[in-house]
Amino acid sequence: MTDFNKKLFNNRKSLIIIACVLFLVVAIIIANYLSYLLIPSASNSSSVTKDSFSVYMLSLARSQVKSEAEGRAGDFQSIGGGGYVWEQDDYFYVISSAYANKNDAVLVQNSVKANQGLDSEIIEAKFPALSISGNFSSEEKRVLSMAIDCFYDYYLALYDIAISLDTLVYNETSAKLALNTSHSNLSNTISNFNTLFSDASGQIEEIKNSCEELLSASNSLCQMSSSSSQTYSSLLKYHYTLALDLYLKLAKGL
Repeated sequence: MTDFNKKLFNNRKSLIIIACVLFLVVAIIIANYLSYLLIPSASNSSSVTKDSFSVYMLSLARSQVKSEAEGRAGDFQSIGGGGYVWEQDDYFYVISSAYANKNDAVLVQNSVKANQGLDSEIIEAKFPALSISGNFSSEEKRVLSMAIDCFYDYYLALYDIAISLDTLVYNETSAKLALNTSHSNLSNTISNFNTLFSDASGQIEEIKNSCEELLSASNSLCQMSSSSSQTYSSLLKYHYTLALDLYLKLAKGL
């Protein structure tokens, strides 16, 4: 083979190699593009999920008979305890207050014992993870997520108001003003949800019903004032525990 032929052969070999490499690169680009089209992005996910969490509740009494627990509730509402009857593990607990952090619950438990001479126990209320399936747009996911979160957000808002009231940062008037703001936020969240999901059914309808029940309870709370039988702090604690109970029932039912 002449030098010219060898050079021509080598050039053809190089061109074939380059062509194969280019073909491989193009194939990879096309494959990635197709996978992008076929696999939905995170913003178009087919479900909305919420992680599990726990809340630590201070119980001042318990009974296996609901009416007995309800009868004890009033004893604690007059001194600032929420007095919400919480059902768990075949018992009915009279809940004074609830905390996202266990250490806070322990501190209050010690304070209640030292200052009021009341024995109590801390129970851990576990809230399961939940998942809502559907073909949601980004806006639908955002609004749906806010609707699901509104129960816990409302609990946190009322918790902060109750703490401020108990520590004399707020008086009853300023506590009511703060409550009105929380109620307005809740109302706006639920209104947006109802507008976007006007034809609710299945899981969405269950969420809607629970949200409406919370909104109704919040509206009633906005009309309430303290009395000799129940302090305003007790009213706040009762209703934030109610919000948690509504969410627990919803999460278990979905």
